[in-house]
Amino acid sequence: MKVLVVGAGLAGLSAAARLRAAGTDVELIEANDRVGGRARTVRDGFVDDQYVESGAEWVDTDHHRIRALMGRYGIETLGEGQWWTMIRRMLFVDGRLLDAEQATALQPRLVDELDEYEAAFEEIGAGIADAAFPERHPDAAFHDARSMQDIADERGLHGLSALLARRNSQGEFAEEPGAVSSLFVGQQRARMREIGADDVVLAHRVRDGVSGIAERFAADVAEQLGRPISFGERLVALDWRADGVEARTTRRTIAADRVVRACSPVALRSGQFTPELPPLLATAIAELGFGAITKTALQYPQRAWPPGYASADLPSQRIYEPTAAQEGAAGVLMAYTGGDGGRRLAAHDEDERMRIVAGDVETMYGLGVGPLGGFSRAWSTIPSFGGAYAVYRPGQVTAFWRVLREPCGPVHLAGEHVATCTGYMEGALESGETVADRIVGGVG
Repeated sequence: MKVLVVGAGLAGLSAAARLRAAGTDVELIEANDRVGGRARTVRDGFVDDQYVESGAEWVDTDHHRIRALMGRYGIETLGEGQWWTMIRRMLFVDGRLLDAEQATALQPRLVDELDEYEAAFEEIGAGIADAAFPERHPDAAFHDARSMQDIADERGLHGLSALLARRNSQGEFAEEPGAVSSLFVGQQRARMREIGADDVVLAHRVRDGVSGIAERFAADVAEQLGRPISFGERLVALDWRADGVEARTTRRTIAADRVVRACSPVALRSGQFTPELPPLLATAIAELGFGAITKTALQYPQRAWPPGYASADLPSQRIYEPTAAQEGAAGVLMAYTGGDGGRRLAAHDEDERMRIVAGDVETMYGLGVGPLGGFSRAWSTIPSFGGAYAVYRPGQVTAFWRVLREPCGPVHLAGEHVATCTGYMEGALESGETVADRIVGGVG
């Protein structure tokens, strides 16, 4: 059997490695000039040998696949880790920078309101017996029809709790709370329960950057395949039938028994399928939510800001220091801007985005000095990606979850959008393994 894998991000690399280990003949092509996809470390333009992630950034304590891959290459995590809670951080609102104690003094039931809000999603997740099949929840249609905003309204969130809940949605799901299915959130909570995640999940950065994981993995995969990864080769059209595919790229025509499309659903929308895909699958690819994140990193000569992670009622939304555990006198502040705010920021050119974020930094911290340099990456403006990561909108779990995860003849989809752990490098690896096992097992 010959399998063509399209895309050399972590999903494509994972699929190719597992297929080759099973004795399959694999060819791997990549439209861009590098591996890693949305995992991309930036070093250029920063002093003191500092670096930041322009895409995927975090490895959680319950992300066992990516941690095992890091262990294979001796790649370590960096720093003490971040505890993702909505209130244990700084909050800039109405011109004031507040810590958790000051915020709760302004709104005494703030912690209780947020705990009750999160408990609603835990309750939904408790009804999902298998995180791989959220559509089997006894009340799947009911919960899928409701958004995170509906839950917030039912719980009476207001003031600071409403702001923090919105920032959580924009950060965790790269989308506004009204555009996120509550069943999807419950599914994510069910996945954490299934893998035995601790009550406190810590998120870590990767020492020397996530690009190193992808690059080391890619070198291994190329050696296993016995042929190099073909860079700068884009899939133009795909003719498929029950027993195989004929892929036309920007360079050649490739015949294969199966094809793995390891790319974002947005990139799939420009692909030409002959014959056309079945209507439900075509609709799922065309309409699946794909969140917007704009990451803007600015380096300053001195770290003249308080330590910690800040949410703000400013265009930047969230500002934190990704270089907190790195050496050097300088430091970088990152604005992580999601949902509608990420799209609004993306509408500006890079210089203007950096100017806007620098203004927010000055408003919050009063540094009195401009940045040395930096960058801003709006993933929603890059055609080969089209956004940050998948988000299932109200109604989309029951409509699209299963069809996206089933083979369509010889065509298989891979990527975090078809994993149980969506939105993470862990999910990308999971999806590649799942697709490879399905092909090797003769399912599709």
